Amino acid sequence: MRDAIRGTLPANKRYPLLLYREWMRPLSLPILSIAVILILFWVVSLTGLLPEHMGISVPTQSPLLGMAAGIAFLLWLIVLRLPHMAYVQCLPEYLLLQVGLLRLIVSYSRLRTSRSVQHAQIHAPKAQPPSRRALAVRMALKQCVAIELTSYPMAFFLLRTLTHPFLFLGEEPGFLFAVEDWMGLDREVEEMNSALVARKKDAGKQPRLGALS
Repeated sequence: MRDAIRGTLPANKRYPLLLYREWMRPLSLPILSIAVILILFWVVSLTGLLPEHMGISVPTQSPLLGMAAGIAFLLWLIVLRLPHMAYVQCLPEYLLLQVGLLRLIVSYSRLRTSRSVQHAQIHAPKAQPPSRRALAVRMALKQCVAIELTSYPMAFFLLRTLTHPFLFLGEEPGFLFAVEDWMGLDREVEEMNSALVARKKDAGKQPRLGALS
């Protein structure tokens, strides 16, 4: 039965994290609008039609506006691409978490338990600060896979800085993965972990080289 289930799952399937799609979606249009406005101002400043204010000359305005427009456009590209670069993947030896440039390897030996929960069970909207409440409401009914760990593979403060609070369980070490195919992810985590435990048991049963001589 397990082999039949495994056969229905694509090898090394990537599970996109819904958190980053929901987080970035409302930001895309405002940032793009700001970038377009800054680009228009920059183009106008290059023509010399932009009036000088507070003693700032046109030659000074153009580079500043160009830099601001470039930064805004870069931010828009990041907002656009980040949901496609945020996923979790079950590999034979470890769980891979990719968020932008962060590539985190989580050994199955760190895994304590895994279970399915709704996002609101871990991060209730009413308990969130105003800056995160709207996102918590959109995520509330998303089904997630909660993975409890014995410890994080890197310093938590660094993980927290590079990711989002909703990616964590809270007090205890662990991750909260909201994905479309949450049942598939839950099955893969259990199967990969069980396979690794079985391999370790088999390796422990093998006689040492000294015992064979």
